[in-house]
Amino acid sequence: MFEAGDSIRGLGIDIEFPLVRIIGYRGWTKHGITKDLAARFTEPILHAYGINYYLIESNDDVERISETFEEAERSRRPVASLLGAEYS
Repeated sequence: MFEAGDSIRGLGIDIEFPLVRIIGYRGWTKHGITKDLAARFTEPILHAYGINYYLIESNDDVERISETFEEAERSRRPVASLLGAEYS
């Protein structure tokens, strides 16, 4: 995700392509702050691009992947599913 910023902007945002991103949320933990910078920057980067996302933390959340596809198609914008490291 970090190296793909220009592609996300050009393909997903500028030409309104309903791009679905399945992102492994490296370093994410539901137990508190992590030292992993990837985890600390993931959500702020998505916010900066205006990309909505769904967090997948357990089997109960798997339907959020379908919601990701539905929202991307409806909005014609990128939408992401973040797979929490403790789940994946």
